[in-house]
Amino acid sequence: MEEVRFRRRKPAVERKISEIREDDTRVSLIGKAFKVDKMDYTFWLDDGTGVILVESEENVLPENHQTVRVIGRVIRNEEGMHIYGEVIQDFSNANLDALEEIRELERKVLPKVETVIEFFGGEEL
Repeated sequence: MEEVRFRRRKPAVERKISEIREDDTRVSLIGKAFKVDKMDYTFWLDDGTGVILVESEENVLPENHQTVRVIGRVIRNEEGMHIYGEVIQDFSNANLDALEEIRELERKVLPKVETVIEFFGGEEL
């Protein structure tokens, strides 16, 4: 019997638009949608640090001014950079202040945890 192999996508990295790096291939962004174009299935996303064009994969579009999370591939070309949105989620009811607090704690605590794991020569569970 032939072995079946599945191709896994790289995990999306949580970023602010202004923090998208050259080596990022998939990102997760949260912001407000605007200039929703129902003909081209595109919209602009503003997260307070920048603005980026999102192309919808599944032809699912948010409403203008709706808070959404977009998970997708970073597309770079001669015109600049945009996101090919693989997943678009309604985040209208999300507590963004609490989410930002969690992210801040992760930035402070995770490097310390990784250092301890490294010190003891263990592997992550």
